[in-house]
Amino acid sequence: MRRRAVVFVALALALLTAAVGIWLAVAAAARDTDAAPPVSVSPSASAAPVTADDYCYVEAMIYYRVKEQEVAETLLRKQGIEAGASGFATGIAARDEDELEDLRAWYLLWADARPAEPPTDGPCGGHGSDHAQMPGMPSWSALQGFAAAEHPDAEKRFAEILHAQNAGMIALVTLILEGDPHPAVAESAEAVLQQAGADQETLQGIIDAVP
Repeated sequence: MRRRAVVFVALALALLTAAVGIWLAVAAAARDTDAAPPVSVSPSASAAPVTADDYCYVEAMIYYRVKEQEVAETLLRKQGIEAGASGFATGIAARDEDELEDLRAWYLLWADARPAEPPTDGPCGGHGSDHAQMPGMPSWSALQGFAAAEHPDAEKRFAEILHAQNAGMIALVTLILEGDPHPAVAESAEAVLQQAGADQETLQGIIDAVP
């Protein structure tokens, strides 16, 4: 009788330990899901092969959007900025953050497609190891001049920097679309082209409004 009791207790402890282990595994999985949501790509699109050009697009767009955010936030820290320019800067800073969530997820998911060395040809040829040589990226002197500028020169410099960056981004995205991009990249690139066209008109309007 005593032996049966010991066996029963041992079995109960084993079952309890297993249950705790399962609960911990589920909890860990839930935490991982909250911390790193899945990439919003359809199953058919995610199954397509990812090329170095696809990865180039993702990496380049991250650099473009981060720089765009930095320029917008610099303008918003200034005093007396015209409402149209500050409203546009506020909008693109928020919009870019949403886009960067997807881009950063793809950046991690597609890491195996990253070339070992910076490409010398193709859409990202000559961009350098940190993409500083991408078309349209502002120079250090342009950024320093903008940082020191005040209204109304600040609005003009802001718009000129982003207008040039947008033109470079459009050129890169056009090259990507002329190839055979991953379906998710093609969809994103088409949206970028449409948005960039609208932004160029707004930016030109800001430039023209400054005496």
